[in-house]
This record gives sequence, C-alpha cells and structure tokens, in this order.
Amino acid sequence: LDIDALELNVYHVAADMHAAGEAVEARYIDLLTELRRVVSLPIIMKLSPFFSSLPHFVRQLEAAGANGVAVFNRFYQPDIDLDEMHMTDQLHLSSAEEALLRIRWIAILYGRTRLTLAATGGVHSESEALKLLLAGADVVHLASCLLQHGPDKLTGILAAMQNWMEEKEYASIAELKGSMSQKNLPDPSLVARASYLRVLDSFTPKPGVWS
Repeated sequence: LDIDALELNVYHVAADMHAAGEAVEARYIDLLTELRRVVSLPIIMKLSPFFSSLPHFVRQLEAAGANGVAVFNRFYQPDIDLDEMHMTDQLHLSSAEEALLRIRWIAILYGRTRLTLAATGGVHSESEALKLLLAGADVVHLASCLLQHGPDKLTGILAAMQNWMEEKEYASIAELKGSMSQKNLPDPSLVARASYLRVLDSFTPKPGVWS
C-alpha cells in the first residue's frame, strides 16, 4: 500500500467520573507515543472539541511526535424512541453550521503550532472550505456532503473556489491561507471571546413572534 500519512481517530467518550482531564489527555499521548515508536509516517491526531485547553493539548501532541491535528471528531449521539422506549443509533450527517466551531479553533491555532491543521466537519460548499482556509487550515475534509450528493459534488466545489479566488485576485491557496486567523485580525479578541451580548443584539425575531 502507498500510504502518505496516518490519521489516528481516538473515539473516546470520557464518561468516567473518576478520570481526571489529565488522564484523558494522557490516553491520547500514550497511543501517539506507541504508534510513533513503530511508525515513521506522519501521524495526524483527530481530536474532539471537548478538551479543556485545546491549544495546550495540541502543544503536548506536537512534543510527543504528532505531525498534525484534525478538528473536530463528530461523536455520534444516541437518541430515544418515545414509542418503543429504547435507545436508538442513527447516523446524522453534519450541517454547514458545524463548520463555525472549526473556523474559530483553526483561527486560534494557526501560527501557534508547527503542526498541520486539518478541518473536518460541516463542509458542504465552497463557502465553508474557503472560510476554513482563510482561518488557517492546511487541509479541509469532506464527507457528509459527498454522501448526500456523490463524488461529483467535489468538482463543483473546487470550481466555485477557483472562481472566488479569481474574483478576489488570489493567485494561490498559500496566499489566502491564514489571512483571517486570530494572529492576523486587527482585533484578535473577536476569535477568542464569545462576544455574547453583541451576538444576542444582532438577532431579529420574525414579525409577530413576540408581539
């Protein structure tokens, strides 16, 4: 097999009340260390969004020998069937809104680590792909949109990205990558803080809903 890299998907739900956050992180580090001991290929760690200090953990992964991180893993959630009264498992594909969390954290991590930054989850069109590249992603993953629309969807996304780049006069991906990251924003705090009140003020309800 001609393999260029490995992505390590640690599907671990931290449900043990007696396991501290450090123990959860150590689980990932130990797996990476063992794999690095026997594999010379680049290793990408696929992470969940639930670590208490993601930048610090990414720094630990870099020190342990990782070559990149993919953010974020989507944990499939069980549901409850109200008629049959039992837990059910069903695949729910991602939505474009899920890309927003990836945009924020890619923008924060860009320029603060030497690791390759891959974005996975919520990419359904050229808009999400371009935003993630502007935030600083080196790689953008697509899955749900291809499952929904087939592989030909990728051709349309790539063509639309090329059209946008020509319109904005970008000559290459390298030229645009990271230009909207936290380190390159006039006000870097816009990425780090929730801007909660400003976001709430921006919402306009439909006419008649609250009157």
